[in-house]
Amino acid sequence: MDHKTRGIVLHTIKYSETSVIAKIYTEKFGLLSFLVKGIRSAKAKSKASSMQPLTLLDMEISYRENRSLQYIKEYRRDFNYTSIPFDTLKSTAAMLLQEVITKAIREHEANSEMFEFIYDSFCMLDTEEKLNPDFHLLFLLHFAKYLGFGLHDNYSAVDCYFEMEEGVFVDTGAYKSTVINKRESGLLHQLLITPLYSIPTIKITRSERKNLLQYLIKYYQLHLENFNLKSPDILEELLG
Repeated sequence: MDHKTRGIVLHTIKYSETSVIAKIYTEKFGLLSFLVKGIRSAKAKSKASSMQPLTLLDMEISYRENRSLQYIKEYRRDFNYTSIPFDTLKSTAAMLLQEVITKAIREHEANSEMFEFIYDSFCMLDTEEKLNPDFHLLFLLHFAKYLGFGLHDNYSAVDCYFEMEEGVFVDTGAYKSTVINKRESGLLHQLLITPLYSIPTIKITRSERKNLLQYLIKYYQLHLENFNLKSPDILEELLG
């Protein structure tokens, strides 16, 4: 049956001399794999660049349940990036987010709210004049909610240490290796109450930002199997 849906390209691999297999997170059906025929041929109407990771698509697809490879009948860019491809900081942040999304989303069920969040996040990343240095931290915090293990913001003067296994703030940082120190737990609380689309106001040093990213990656690893990333070090170096 044919359906119209938006999609976010996450990953592509060569399938033949002229075709690719694309893993696309769709608004209507969740994560799907598509065989895209002829896209790499010289006469292709739509060039391979239309299937680059993070491309936002408007698609008409032929969908059959339980079929391992679906088919795209028609597709076009639904949003044209104007800064991400040309801004080193933004493109590196986008690469980190892409890796996080690819490693985190494993369900083939639709989640329209999560799709909208991811879609809007990349549109915002592209259109904002200057990269918020905390954008990736805010994305990870908000994204965790959609994945089902959002951090519980019970922060107070007493419960002021964040414990990563349970995802809550506790009253001491002395009894577990998964507890974050008081200063950076306070920063985490400030980020939790900060909207993704806000103007940066939190004072975070380079080393604190690096630590917070590592903590959040560890938090994801505690809640997702085989969650390992390659891109954080590159982003940390550029933001330094």
